[in-house]
Amino acid sequence: MRIIIKKESCIGCEICVNTCPEVFMEWGLYMRPVFEVREPERYKALIERAIEGCPARAISIDGVELKEDGTRG
Repeated sequence: MRIIIKKESCIGCEICVNTCPEVFMEWGLYMRPVFEVREPERYKALIERAIEGCPARAISIDGVELKEDGTRG
């Protein structure tokens, strides 16, 4: 599973890190715009919760972004 983060949209609120630190803490350390998640099935529900909770809508999975109303687009 690839996580894509629009660094220019990220506001640094750390909701993603607080929701799923096992995945997003590593991103915060390196600030890579695209990274692979090891053991994606283990963290899938938490990653999706982090995506839905992102107020800047800066996170997507494999390029699938959420619309303004929070649904996948």
